[in-house]
Amino acid sequence: MRLPLPVQCWLACLFVWRVVADNSSQPIFIFRSRPDLVAPILSVFTRVPEKLAPGYYFVAPYQQIQETIHIYDNEANLIYSGFGNVGPGIIHAPQTCMYKGEAHLCFYQGVQMAGWGHGHGLIMDKHYRIVQSVEPASYQASSDMHEFKVIDEGKSAVMTQYLRSVYDLCRWNLCDGLGYIQQGAFQEVEVDTGKVLFEWRSLEHIDPSESYVGPSTTEISGSGEQPDSPWDYFHINSIDKNADGDYLISARHVSAVYKISGVDGHIMWRLNGARSDYRLDDFSFSFQHDARFVSDNATHTVISVFDNGSNGFNTTQPYSTGQIISLDHQTKIATCLLNLAPPMVDGHAHLAKSQGNMQILPNGNIVMGWGNDAFWTEYAADDDHEVVFYGALAWTNVMNYRVHKFDNWVGLPLTKPALWTYSKQGEKMKLYVSWNGATEVKSWRFYGTNNDTAAKSLSQSQSKSKGSNNDNDSWDLLHGDDAAVPKTGFETVYDHTPMYRYTYAEALDKNGQVLGASAVERTYVPNEQMREYCDDLACRFMPNSAEREHERQQQAEQQREKERQQEEERLERQRAKARAKKNAEIYGGTFGGLAVLIILVIVLATRNFVSRPVHVLAQRVWSVLSSTVAGGKAGRGRDADLGVGVGAGYKALAPDDQEGDRAPMINDPS
Repeated sequence: MRLPLPVQCWLACLFVWRVVADNSSQPIFIFRSRPDLVAPILSVFTRVPEKLAPGYYFVAPYQQIQETIHIYDNEANLIYSGFGNVGPGIIHAPQTCMYKGEAHLCFYQGVQMAGWGHGHGLIMDKHYRIVQSVEPASYQASSDMHEFKVIDEGKSAVMTQYLRSVYDLCRWNLCDGLGYIQQGAFQEVEVDTGKVLFEWRSLEHIDPSESYVGPSTTEISGSGEQPDSPWDYFHINSIDKNADGDYLISARHVSAVYKISGVDGHIMWRLNGARSDYRLDDFSFSFQHDARFVSDNATHTVISVFDNGSNGFNTTQPYSTGQIISLDHQTKIATCLLNLAPPMVDGHAHLAKSQGNMQILPNGNIVMGWGNDAFWTEYAADDDHEVVFYGALAWTNVMNYRVHKFDNWVGLPLTKPALWTYSKQGEKMKLYVSWNGATEVKSWRFYGTNNDTAAKSLSQSQSKSKGSNNDNDSWDLLHGDDAAVPKTGFETVYDHTPMYRYTYAEALDKNGQVLGASAVERTYVPNEQMREYCDDLACRFMPNSAEREHERQQQAEQQREKERQQEEERLERQRAKARAKKNAEIYGGTFGGLAVLIILVIVLATRNFVSRPVHVLAQRVWSVLSSTVAGGKAGRGRDADLGVGVGAGYKALAPDDQEGDRAPMINDPS
């Protein structure tokens, strides 16, 4: 049977608990069928399905566990993780491109430096195989991370470069040795041959005095004092090319956008910065990224720009925006046609101190990536530009240079679907199946057998073909003759009773045709010793050494707390015994004294019935007690009871009464 969506969501949360607990800033998927993949969960805050543009989101978050390409659909399901088959190195700006008549994936891959990169451009086919590597052709041959874009139906590509050289920096008070500068450059090269078609370098056209970022002023500016820390005065971060063969580039550290002649490289016009050719009509931008042509003719040029509004050290705007700007070449006035703000959350909005992009989709929707915040937003094409998607890959630390959306990607991996089958007690079982990157899978068929020979035979035949080749009656279809289990998310989960010792799965397209089959898998049944750590979903993850140490410390702390409580209870029992003993002594003395007083009262009150010596003795004792009580009254200066056990209404005998009770003396005159 197929699990309901709420149960699937619960399962997903259950599977990720271990990583989420260790990294609360980035919720992460962990898949039973693909334990090698650790992909960020796309957390969705806003989603309006009927207004979303068709296609997939292409991202490459970094500063996370697995830095690679990730593709997500409009439902926030992971479609593809490039970890394991793309190769090592940080990836930036994956996007579809046309190459040899088919859609391919194009992206930069390399080593991350302080604000730039050392790497190359890669082209990947629909089977997720690298089919071409593209490098610039110069004495400093490395490509930079900021732009790798395949153009002209795959014939050529443009890419940025960061070139360092010796430079006189005395104007910036760096005159006690060699100075080093890093200029922005770009090339257009033939993809298949590497031949340079065009090259441009910033120092040949733009003086460093136009920079708004001096040496040693930001975390990526460079000091200019050493070869490994050249001053990055320009910071080129995007290249676009129009139908006329001219280029549009963005340079962050000069806060300017330039149109470059594709003939001789001269600057055709500058927008913003220290020497702008246009007056900005009641708007501004600074430290921008991702300048693109929208339209271009003799009288007007329309471009899009991601306005960061900050570089982390200087801020000109309260938040970053996406702008569409029209340049009137006759009046030399630039007008902002659209200024898209980020969503406001609790009174705050994204201020991207680095990175970010703006993409206008074919249906008019607009996608905005928020750079060092690994969030993105899709806006509707209507006049109010409603937010129709707003999601995040992480809350802090993780970055994503650009996010793109394309509707022309079809992924047909050459790998097999991955299957893992589990049963806690050997009665019912749970099947987990996925196929990384397969965009055309719509449903699954599951088969099971307890026949060792049938399982071995099918495994051998599968190794020689793509499909299952199952013509053996020993295999049972687990869900009815004509039924199929709909694909749900990246990993589909299916329950079945009874358990089969062997299983395999077939992936079906929308027409029910088999796209591929998993290998035959033996159902995993934990041994009795392990079952206490398992439930019907799966067994828990075994703790690593750090987690074991943490658990040991917790247990030790719990034991110390238990011992402390036991010691406190022991001391409390001792205190209780001491209080009981003291109370017994007090009560014993009180009742003993009360008994004596009662006897005295009785003796004094019954003088005619007791012997005279006893009566005299009682009188003397009473006198002593009365004197003591009277002394206590005088000492305290207030009234007091006669003594413990004597009521307030009791009065001592009068002197006359006492005298009358005495026996007459022999010499008495009377």
